[in-house]
Amino acid sequence: MKIKISDNQKKLLASIAAGLLGNLLAYLSSLLTPMQPQVTFDFSHIATFAVAVAFGPFYGLLTGAIGAIYPYYEFAVLGIYGPWYGLAIILGKAMTGYFCGLLRYRLPTFLAVTVSYIPECIYTQLFLLSMSFALPAGAMTWAIATGILMEGWVEVIIFSFIIEMVVRRRIMETAVLMLEIFIIMLLVHKEFILSLLLLLLITFIVMVLFEMLKPLFKDRHPGHTPDGEDSL
Repeated sequence: MKIKISDNQKKLLASIAAGLLGNLLAYLSSLLTPMQPQVTFDFSHIATFAVAVAFGPFYGLLTGAIGAIYPYYEFAVLGIYGPWYGLAIILGKAMTGYFCGLLRYRLPTFLAVTVSYIPECIYTQLFLLSMSFALPAGAMTWAIATGILMEGWVEVIIFSFIIEMVVRRRIMETAVLMLEIFIIMLLVHKEFILSLLLLLLITFIVMVLFEMLKPLFKDRHPGHTPDGEDSL
C-alpha cells in the first residue's frame, strides 16, 4: 500500500528534520568558540532561516523552536538562567523564524534574514536586563550581555549571505564561503586538529540541510506572495 504524503506534511517533516540538524549545529559550533560559559557561537539559526525562507512563518517558527532545544539545555538547564527563565531562549528563536517567514517575499532574502532578527535582539536585550535583577549579583554582567548580542548579530549577517546564495542555487559557492568563514575562525582557535574536524563536519551538515531543502525553494521576489502559503 502506497502512503501519500501531502505537500504540507512534507514541509512539516522537513521542518522537524531541519530543527534537529539545527541542534547538532548548535552543539558543534559551541565546541568551536567557547568565548565565555554563557557566550558561544550558535549556528542553529541556519536551519531556522533556511526553512523560514523556503516554507514561510509557521514552519520557520517550528524549526526555530525545535532548533533551540540544545541552546536551551546548555544555557538554561545547565547555565545561569535555569529551566524556567530559560524558556525565553526557545521563544526568541521561534520568533525569528516566524518574522523571517513573514518577510521572505517582502524583502530580498539577505535583508529578510537580517531584519527578522531585530525583534529577537530587542527581546533578548529586555530578557538580559530582567536577568540582571532576577539572578544573583554578578551572574549577569555587562560583558556577558554585550557578548551575547554581538555574537548574535555576527552570526545573522553571515547567515544572511549564506541563505541568499542558497536561494540563488549556488550550493558550491555557499560551501566555499562557509569554509572561508570557518578558516578565519580557525586562525584564532588554538586546537587546530579538533577545530578542523569540527569545521568540516559543520560544513557537511549544512550542505545536507541545504540539499534537503533545495528542491523546495521557490523563486521569490519582493512583493510576491503566493496564494495559500502556510496552509495546514
